[in-house]
This record gives sequence, structure tokens and C-alpha cells, in this order.
Amino acid sequence: MAGADVEDAGAKRIEGFPWLRVTRPLASFADETDSDRRFEAWLGRLGETAADARRHELANLPQARREGLTDTWAPAAAEAGLPTGLESGLAACREHLNRDTFAGEAARERLREAAVAPDEYITWQRVVGFYPIARLVARPQIVDYQAERDAVFGEPADEPVRRYAVDSEGRRDAVETARAVERDALGIPAPTRSEAARLFDAHAPVWEISTTSDSDHPGALRLTDGERPAADTNRPAEYRRLSWTRFGDEVLLQLNYMIWFPERPKEGAIDMYGGHLDGLIWRVTLGPDGEPLAYDSIHPCGCYYTLFPTDGWRVADMPGDAEPVASPVRAPDYSADERLVVRADSATHYLAGLESVERPAGDITALAPLPFGQLRSLSRPDGGNASAFAPDGLIPSSARLERFFFWPFGVPSAGAMRQWGTHAIAFVGRRHFDDPRLLERLLEPE
Repeated sequence: MAGADVEDAGAKRIEGFPWLRVTRPLASFADETDSDRRFEAWLGRLGETAADARRHELANLPQARREGLTDTWAPAAAEAGLPTGLESGLAACREHLNRDTFAGEAARERLREAAVAPDEYITWQRVVGFYPIARLVARPQIVDYQAERDAVFGEPADEPVRRYAVDSEGRRDAVETARAVERDALGIPAPTRSEAARLFDAHAPVWEISTTSDSDHPGALRLTDGERPAADTNRPAEYRRLSWTRFGDEVLLQLNYMIWFPERPKEGAIDMYGGHLDGLIWRVTLGPDGEPLAYDSIHPCGCYYTLFPTDGWRVADMPGDAEPVASPVRAPDYSADERLVVRADSATHYLAGLESVERPAGDITALAPLPFGQLRSLSRPDGGNASAFAPDGLIPSSARLERFFFWPFGVPSAGAMRQWGTHAIAFVGRRHFDDPRLLERLLEPE
């Protein structure tokens, strides 16, 4: 893929082991693979992560490059007794390399040491930008902003609202489905496609958006003639992605829901936060009992992290030098026949309210459920495919002026929309949305 600008940023290549890739959650198991069974499960996931990324990269290659690779591969593979199809052949190569490479403990240890997912902060920017001073200025402002948002959270909307949702019959049988999900040797939940669909539908939120312009209508992403991603409001959609987190000795399943808006409208010529594209990510973490443990949310830029614990949990006190966690209310209890309504303001799309309702009132616009992976390989108008994200994980057209103000905090292009796995979610300290110990650190029993 070198030189083709199609590298997928969702997982990191492992130095010395180019056929494998690692994420922050997978890296957390590196020192817990002492048995053959656990090592093989971990190795398999590193390989599957690489194969998934490479599949999108191959799909996004210009046709001539892809055909050239196929033509070069097929005769060499046939001579070596490997499958002549590119993806199947690469899978066979990966299995062969794994068998030959990791027969001994020394190579396994090298992999454990190399399987590191670097964080999403640029340290030299913090050094040059006098971060120790900048954070002293920023933290009180963050505290004040969160207090202002908390004060109005849950107040009735001043503008007309529209509701959007994927059809759901509520959470009936959701707990039993979650408890039935099988786990691998690492304890990572591995739901079948039907189990995942049932869980996603059961916990899907109703999005209630204050609406004053077209910028408040969610839509599926498409590529324009200039290959710039745009939200097509004629195709309302909700993107979904499975993830998992670690909580003590447990590995908990997470359901991620994402909607995109065409823009955050600029309020003037010099608007630090307005620009092309905006969105919301809503995440449901299921506890060991199959019930929700917590809900949290960010915008696709990684900004505005907000946490809603369920009954029995609260947000832990943060050290005095850490960025505080926004948590305006506890998540409401709701029955199997109820649904959560997630409300957002117009224009800014800030979270503005959270409630449970048995039968959402008014008209609801249907959302098409789409896999997050589609964003990594969208159809070009003139043929072929391209990712919504650049190789660094950013959507360049969504850059905000705030990136210059927040430069000393080391977040690449602060305010720009970015790919899963690249979300830095704090300016003070270092915090990631896909950190496998994030909730473990932020929550404590009441």
C-alpha cells in the first residue's frame, strides 16, 4: 500500500511483525498471554485486526494498483501452493508466518514487547507549547464550561425537535442475549452476528435533535466529487460498532452508535468551533449481568466527553491536576419496554438531555443501521473506493480554527473529525476513548 495514501489508521502496525496490527485494548493483554491457549487467542486477534484493516486498504487502492498486485500475487502463490486470491492468500501467509515465527518463547516475548499502541498526543507540541503552563490556564476554563452545561442539562428545548431512531422492540430478552455471548480464551466477548444485531437494536437510543436548519439532520456519509465526505441527509443513518473494555477481571461488551451531521454552522467569520461535518457517538457498556453499567459519549472529534453512570456507580474524584469528567446526571432507570432518548442541541449538537420513555411521542424518522466499517471504504462518484479518513485518521475537510488555540495540548488538529481508535478525549492529561481501562478508572461504587 506504500505511496497509495490508503493506510487505515484504526490499528497500529507492529514493528518487526508487519502481518499483525494492534489496538489499545489488544495491547493491554500483552503481559497476560503466558499460556498457549491465551497466546493463540491474542495472536489470532492481532491477525484478524490486520486482515480487517488490509481488506479496506485493498478495496481503496486505485484499480490499476489493485489489479497489478493481483497479477503479481497469483502466479507466485500458485507456485508456492497458496491460494491465488489476494485476501485468502494473505490469510494463508499469515497463518504460515505465525506457525514458523512463534514456535518458541523468545519470539513470543519480542511480540509482547513490540505490541504497543502509541497514544494520540504529540509530545513535542506540548514541550514547545509550554503545556505545564497551558494546562493551568485551561483546567479552570474546562471546569466552568462543564458547570454551565450541567446547569442547563435536561431543560426543555427552545427549538422544535425531531426524533430519529432505528426500529426497536425495547430491551426484552436483551439481558439473556448478553449473558449467552461466548467468550474466547482471553475472556473477550464474541457475539454472533445475530446476537450483536439483537443487542444493538435493544439498546439503540432515540435521538432527539433540536432542529433549526439542515445542519441538524443526521445522514449517511458519502464522498462528493472532490472525494470530501459529506452527510447525506436524504439517507438518515446510524453507524454501529462493537467494542469492549476491561473492568477489574471482567471484559465487558460495548455498543457504539454514531450519527453524522452536515456541519456545525459557523456563527461568524471567525468561529473557532464551526466547520464541515459534526456528529455524536453514544456508547453503552454492558455489565457482567448483561445490564448497562454506564453510558458515555463524545463528538467524532473526541471532544465533549460525557459519562452517565447507572445506579450504584458514580464518577470517581479526579486528581487536582487531571481534567474533570463531565457527568451532569445519572443514567435513568428504564424498563425492558422503554427506550432512552438522547437529546442534543441544534447547531452545536451538545448533549442536552437524557430520559427514558415507554412510547416515544410524535413522529420518528427511521434510521438505517450501518456498520462503522463502511466509513473506511466509501464509493467514489467516479468509481472505486476511498476511506472517509486520511491515513492519519483525520477528516481534513473538517479542520477547525480551534486547532491553533489548542495546539499546546498535543491533540492533532483539535476539533477535526477522526477515525475510531484515534480519539484523544482530554486536553489536560492523556485520555483515550478506546482506553480499555477508561471506565475502570473513572467509575467507583457508591
